[in-house]
Amino acid sequence: MAREDLVLIAGAGPVGLAAAVELTRRGVPVRIVDAKDGPTSADQSRALAVLPTTLTIFEASGLSGRMIAEGTKITGADIWLGDKPSFSMNFSGAKTAFPFILSLPQGRTERLLIDWLTERSVEVEWNVALEEIGETHRPVAGLSTGESIKVAAILGCDGSHSRVRQELGVPWSGEGYPGAFALADVTFDKKIDPHRAMIVVGSDKRASHALLPMSDNWARLIGFEDTPDALVASVEGIASVTWRSSFHVSFRHAERMARGQIFLAGDAAHIHSPVGGRGMNLGIWDAAVFARLFAERRESEYESRRLPAIGSVIAQTRQMTDRLAQPPTHLAPVLKYAMPMAKMVPSFRRKIAERVLALDLPQP
Repeated sequence: MAREDLVLIAGAGPVGLAAAVELTRRGVPVRIVDAKDGPTSADQSRALAVLPTTLTIFEASGLSGRMIAEGTKITGADIWLGDKPSFSMNFSGAKTAFPFILSLPQGRTERLLIDWLTERSVEVEWNVALEEIGETHRPVAGLSTGESIKVAAILGCDGSHSRVRQELGVPWSGEGYPGAFALADVTFDKKIDPHRAMIVVGSDKRASHALLPMSDNWARLIGFEDTPDALVASVEGIASVTWRSSFHVSFRHAERMARGQIFLAGDAAHIHSPVGGRGMNLGIWDAAVFARLFAERRESEYESRRLPAIGSVIAQTRQMTDRLAQPPTHLAPVLKYAMPMAKMVPSFRRKIAERVLALDLPQP
């Protein structure tokens, strides 16, 4: 039976909203606050890829069906070496009920979660910031409205510049990554296959980049370019750019994810490159684990369960990022000759699909 006390969630991005959903469906009362004035704009894709494990988590609440209805299933990928096709893969052999990447703009994901919470009388308190947390074992949350509330726990889902993490004084370990990423949401002048991603491994003439469809003429481009304009110029057939951004990434994590009854999840606890689409998903997995453990009165296990899993994701993501940023000399013959032959073996084909879908990572 869920206890009768309150969890305060700081941050109403996908991770904080997922935590609110998972706690609410278990009967745990929540309040969720955010200093922003509303969710991510509906036309900004931002965190785009929803992985099978995340859909499995949302099955119990019924949200996975709603998300699939609004998203686009990416069921395979075409791998290019420079400007030449190398091989194709399909995800159908992966051992999951959801053998695909769901392409769903972050703004839509957030609204689906908000709608689910609203249906259960849980409203996000926008323009409200968590400013103080008090004593860690008996938290009293001080809000920007002047209100102070006693809570059973505080879950910080408030991003890489987390106020909760700073209040706890938890070290933020890791390092920046050299070079820049660019991304652009683009429309094409002709229809594209909405169910296939494209991954281009860089060559002397072309930087590595990926294309993730969001519909039959709208897609996300992301690559190792200094500017979005350079990224867009490297791809043919683009009719317009609906959103663009450039950024640098870091590989960092909080050395602690809990102190007393204060916990961290999502970007407040770990950040890494967008290669592989793990970021938002990893945070949602944090939220799901926390909700289950809290409902079972086992939240003291949260940190010891999540830190090793996060270490695995950061290590894997760093390896993938390094290989795409500066492809090693042996990668070209592997992609050109070895992979087309190896993928004829069903067990290998399944293993590759499960790697892409993050099913080889520790599951929450």
